[in-house]
Amino acid sequence: MKNLLAAGFLFVGGAILMTVSELGQIVPFLGAACALIGAGMLIYDVFSNNGKYDN
Repeated sequence: MKNLLAAGFLFVGGAILMTVSELGQIVPFLGAACALIGAGMLIYDVFSNNGKYDN
């Protein structure tokens, strides 16, 4: 459950950083990277069996 919460916060935080354009050119790209990593972690945590794909 901790990994799922961390992935959700990373995804939402990255999405918020993507919308901030007045802080410079690199910040939206960092936000996009965080959002993609968070989305990947969310997909992995939701569809795996407690972080494992074993049966």
